[in-house]
Amino acid sequence: MYTILLIIHVIVCIALVISVLLQSSKGGGLGGTFGGGGGDTLFGGQTASNFLKKTTRVLAVSFMVLTILLALTLKPTKLQKEAGQVSEELQKEIDENDQTPQEVPATLPEGFEVIPEESGTKDQ
Repeated sequence: MYTILLIIHVIVCIALVISVLLQSSKGGGLGGTFGGGGGDTLFGGQTASNFLKKTTRVLAVSFMVLTILLALTLKPTKLQKEAGQVSEELQKEIDENDQTPQEVPATLPEGFEVIPEESGTKDQ
């Protein structure tokens, strides 16, 4: 199942790239490269543009759906399972060695003193 979805996904990706590149933009895009703009007359002026827009939209939605399906059908590999076990062991070790921080007294070292803040006067 995963392999079939992956093959379809690659085909959709390639078709999506081609359909995006064939669309003409304000700068001309690659649509004018193939036949010097004569490709627009194949379907008619606006029909080609609308066809490519609809095709791109369908391919983009297909790409997103296939990506989600591939993520859902992916089975964890042996390495991923081992990584999960290691992280669980590390978490247990952290929990066992958990030390609460001790309270530190709020005193200044010898030779230091607190300078009172003068209200209303600031250096400019």
